Amino acid sequence: MENNRATRKKKRKILVVIAALCLFLLIAVSAIAVGTGYYFHYFSFGFRESHGDLMTADAPLTEDDFLSVSDGKIVNRRGETVILEGVNLGGWLLQEYWMCPVKGSKEISQWTNLETLNVLEERFGEEKAKALIQEYEDQWITEWDIRNIVSMGCNVVRVPFWYRNFMTNPEGDWIQEDPDQNPGFQRLDWLIEQAEKYGLYVILDMHGCPGGQSKDHCAGSARRSELFTNPAYQDAMEKLWISIASRYKDSPAVAAYDIMNEPQIENNTADTAQDPRNLLYDRMLKAIRQVDGSHMIILEGIWSLSELPHPDEMGWTNVVYEVHAYGITDPEAECQKYTEYSQQYKVPVYVGEFSDMRLMVSCRRAGIHYTSWTYKGDRYMDDSWFMYYGDRLLSADLYRDPYWLIKLKWGQCLSTQYFNENNEILKLWNKSLSHDPIL
Repeated sequence: MENNRATRKKKRKILVVIAALCLFLLIAVSAIAVGTGYYFHYFSFGFRESHGDLMTADAPLTEDDFLSVSDGKIVNRRGETVILEGVNLGGWLLQEYWMCPVKGSKEISQWTNLETLNVLEERFGEEKAKALIQEYEDQWITEWDIRNIVSMGCNVVRVPFWYRNFMTNPEGDWIQEDPDQNPGFQRLDWLIEQAEKYGLYVILDMHGCPGGQSKDHCAGSARRSELFTNPAYQDAMEKLWISIASRYKDSPAVAAYDIMNEPQIENNTADTAQDPRNLLYDRMLKAIRQVDGSHMIILEGIWSLSELPHPDEMGWTNVVYEVHAYGITDPEAECQKYTEYSQQYKVPVYVGEFSDMRLMVSCRRAGIHYTSWTYKGDRYMDDSWFMYYGDRLLSADLYRDPYWLIKLKWGQCLSTQYFNENNEILKLWNKSLSHDPIL
């Protein structure tokens, strides 16, 4: 009896020692995490890093801020010329492997968002896959980010989305028939509401079209480019644009509809009016105009404005022509070309993507509309791509990580408040944007 009592007492002492050691280790690890910042952002302790004071919502948009094109310029309903200056929200509603915390197959060099969805659904089922995507999107862009973007002086964001935010397949079946319950519309509703509240315009950019408008990873569709040859996919695209335009036709926060991001075909035609891309632009423009005759429509020439026809030739009005300017060696000369084109064809020119901040300065001097690529990324890059970049973020290994670990990696650690500031870019932005964007 005495021996049993002694044994139990000894066991209790051992358990107490083990518990004390565990507590000590927990405190030590937490102290190291606090001191170094290493992976501390994966867990919630009730506070986050602050990047400074942010402005409050003191200038919401009104009906008078609704934008349109007049004599080659973008104007509001007060008749004031508005220069759109801002940033893309890349990686939020359409993940891109090179700038988002996602790890796919080593066998595929340019992993796409479609493959991410397929793997998640195969491993965890449709509902859990949706929950993981929702967790990621909840954290990547928040109200804090909208306030932060406005506080820097930006007056517009371009939001890249793709058809799979709304539809289950390229044939155009809705995730939810009721738009109020559809996750794609819920995201855009939230963004537009926040933007209007904080005085920010939104460009709605269909970055990934049904069937794929190019084989590039940024279209999301696993290196498929079947949009221009498949009528069913074109029907689905038109269906989506009509639904978007119908829903937001009265919103002053929506600056424009950016019809199709970087569409590419194998063989260009000499007759721009008969280019398959421009024919599809024409179809989408006419479809949108059936339900929304007021908002501007943006058409991309991608790398060169010469890919687009004269707007009068197509009967296009209230349109903006867009170019993406990567690898530009002489920003001043490039902006001069944009200015001359705009004056000749009476159409505003908008630089929708670029990463060389010298171009931003040149656009500002020339009065060219622009949005840089992009607001944030999961790592630091030598080129000036991101305003904010992740510090030692762990990519979600889609094939190996368990559900709970992917959810952790796509959780609060993705909040921009845990990211590092790219001070070289932010200083340049704040300096360049210290002016009134209404001329």
